[in-house]
Amino acid sequence: MARSADRDLSRIGWLDYVLMGVCSCLAAYSGGMSVQSHQIGYFSVSLVVVGTIVSYFIRLRTLNTSVIKWDGYIYSGVVVASIYFGRDLGSLMPEGGFPREIAAAGWLSWMLILGSFATWQDSTLLFQAIPCLAIFGLVGCYDTYSGVTFNFFVFLICLATLFARAHGRQMLRQAAQSGYFTRGLAPGTPIPSVETTPGLAMDLKKGPWRWVAGPEWALVSALAVVLLSLIGAPLIRNSVSGVAGMVTLPPPPLKTPSFSPSQSIQNVEASVSIGRGPNHLLPRPVLEARLDKLRYLREQTFLSYTGHGWQNTPTHTGQADIQTPTDIATVEMLKYNSYRFDVTVLQPLRYLPLPAEVNNVQVDRGGVASRYDGTIQISFVTPYETHVSGQSFEAAPDVLPKDAVKDVQSTGLLDVANIPADVTQLALTVTKDCKSDYEKVQRLEDEIAKRIVYNQDVEQTPSGKDPVAYALFEKHQAYCDIYASAMVLMARAVGIPARYVQGYLPDNRRLETNGMYLVSDQDYHAWAELMFKGVGWVVSDPSTKASAVKGKGIGDGSSSSPWYSQGPVASVLNAMIVVVLAAGVFLAFRALKINRRSANPRAELEATYVRFCKCLERRGGHRRHVSQTADEFLAAVRPRLGAFVVDAEKLNDRFVLMLYGSTVPTSHSVAGLKKDVGTFIKALSKEPIPGKEMQS
Repeated sequence: MARSADRDLSRIGWLDYVLMGVCSCLAAYSGGMSVQSHQIGYFSVSLVVVGTIVSYFIRLRTLNTSVIKWDGYIYSGVVVASIYFGRDLGSLMPEGGFPREIAAAGWLSWMLILGSFATWQDSTLLFQAIPCLAIFGLVGCYDTYSGVTFNFFVFLICLATLFARAHGRQMLRQAAQSGYFTRGLAPGTPIPSVETTPGLAMDLKKGPWRWVAGPEWALVSALAVVLLSLIGAPLIRNSVSGVAGMVTLPPPPLKTPSFSPSQSIQNVEASVSIGRGPNHLLPRPVLEARLDKLRYLREQTFLSYTGHGWQNTPTHTGQADIQTPTDIATVEMLKYNSYRFDVTVLQPLRYLPLPAEVNNVQVDRGGVASRYDGTIQISFVTPYETHVSGQSFEAAPDVLPKDAVKDVQSTGLLDVANIPADVTQLALTVTKDCKSDYEKVQRLEDEIAKRIVYNQDVEQTPSGKDPVAYALFEKHQAYCDIYASAMVLMARAVGIPARYVQGYLPDNRRLETNGMYLVSDQDYHAWAELMFKGVGWVVSDPSTKASAVKGKGIGDGSSSSPWYSQGPVASVLNAMIVVVLAAGVFLAFRALKINRRSANPRAELEATYVRFCKCLERRGGHRRHVSQTADEFLAAVRPRLGAFVVDAEKLNDRFVLMLYGSTVPTSHSVAGLKKDVGTFIKALSKEPIPGKEMQS
C-alpha cells in the first residue's frame, strides 16, 4: 500500500504551507515585538495566516493551468510595491506602523504579508524566508525582544524541513526528466508529472537517487545548529565582549513600552499606587549613564501617603510654598563636592532620571526645567536618543549625617496622616533607645529588612488592607515600593523628615566596557530620602539589606509562572497558538470540502482514480507501480476482491475510457463516477481486510 507520506513528498501539500506559515508568523510577530507592539505583531500574523490559506487554495485550483506560473511575477511586484509604497502601507498598521528609524521592518513585514498571497510553487514558497531572515536580523541587532532567540530557532527548524522537502521535489523532477520513471517502457511513453502523480517519491528511493537527503536529515541538521548555537554563542559573546562593548546600537523607540512603575506616573503625574502585585519587568534599555560611581538616579518624588499609595497634593507643588524641601536641603548642605554625569536617553521619558543634586544640565534636544523637588522635567517627551550632560553635587565625605532637620512643617515631609497605628508603634519601639536620628534610620532599615523578604512576584495587597502594614506584619514579602514606603512612614513616625522617591538604580552587572551603565526597565526602583542637618538629602533603601527570593531580587526579571507562561515565551506561544488554530480550521475546512466538484473535470477525475487505487491497494495488498496499467493493477489485486470483482471491473473500465479513451470527461460524468466510487469504497470497507501483509 502506498504510504500517506508519498503524496506529501511528491508534491507541495498542506504541510509545506503550514511550515512556511509558521516561519512567516514567527518573523512577523518578532518584528512587531521589536518595538513592543502586540498590535503590530498580531496584525501581521493574522494577514500572513489569511494569505497562506488563500495561496494554498489558489494552488489547488490552478495546479493544471498556466496561472500557477504567474506567482513569480506577482511576487516580484509585491517586493517593489512594499518598498515604493512602504510609508503608505505602514500607515495602515496599528499605531501608525514602525518608527521611522526602522522603516525597513515595515516594508519587510508587508513583503511577508503580501507575498503570502502569491506562494504557489516551491520557488516563491521558499523566497518567503528572505524577508523573514531580514526581520530576524533587525530584531537581533536592537535586542529589544528577548523572545526572538526562541522564535528564530523554531524558524530554523521549520525552514530546514521545508527546504529539504522542496529539494526532494526538485530531485523528483530531475529524475523524471532523466527518464528514470519510464525506463523499460515503450519509446514515447509520457514522462509522469511530479505534481499530479502520487508515489514517485517512493519509487525514487529504490534506485541510485535514494541517497538524496530528505527532511529527516534537514531536521537533524537544524537541531544540531540550534544546539551548537546555545553552547557556542555565549562563548563567542564573552570572547569578543571587549571589542563589541565599544560599539552600541541604540534600540528603536518602542510603540507601547513594556510595563514599568513609571508608566502610571507619566500618565498621572501626581499619584502612584503600591502593593499592586507581581511586577513583570523586561530588560528593555531605557538609558545609558556615565557616572563616577554607582548612584541612584532620581526621577520623581511624592509626599502624601494615601493608605494605598502616594500623591502630590496641590499644596506640595511648590507653587504655594515659600520654602521648598529642595531649598532647605540645599541650604543644609554646608560642605559639598561636585561631579559630572552623562546620560543618553533611549526611550521616551517625561522626567530625566539624574543623580541628585543637579546643579546644571544641558540637553541636546528640547528645553528643561527644574521642579520644586529637585527633579528635572523636559519641555516635551524626550525624543529618540537624547543626550544629557551636567553636574551634580553631594555632601563632602567628611560630613556625616547625625541629626535630622526639624523645621520643615510647611513642606509635608513630616506628614503623619494615614500612617497605621501599628506601624507607628513599631517605629517607636525599635528606636526607643537610639542616641541620634541617624542611628534611628539604621535601626529602622534593619527592622524592615528583617521583616520583609524581597520578591517581585508577591501577590497584590488584599482590598481593605494597608500595603505597608500588611507586608510588615502579615505577608512578610514585597518589593521596592513597600520597602521605600515603610521607611518613609516609620521615619516620619519618629520625627525624621522623609519623602518617597522613584527612579533607577543601575546594576553593576550591566556596566559596559565603555564605562557606561546600561539601565533598563528592570532597574526601575523606589527608595526613601531623608533630610539631615549639614548633609541635605540622605538615601535610605532597606531593600538593599533584605534577603530575596531567588531570581526575584532587585534588578531581576520576575515571574512566578512556569517558563511557558512568562512574558516573552508566552507571547511566542500565543502567536503560535493563533497559527495552529488557523491551520486547524483550514485543515477541517479542507477535509469537509475536499470532495467538492473541481472546475477542472480532468483533475477531479485523476484525484478520484487515486482514491479508487488506494482502496484497491488496501484490499489487494499490492502497491500500484507507476509502470502498471490500470488493467494490470486490477488483475494483480483481483484474487482478494471476492464478490466485489465485477463492480471493480466496471469502475476500472469507466476510468480507462475517460482517462485514456476518446471520451472527454465532463463535470457531470466525473461527478457520477465519483459518487459510484464512494459507494464502492463504503461497501468494500465493511468487509474484513485479509491479514496478509503488504507486498512491495
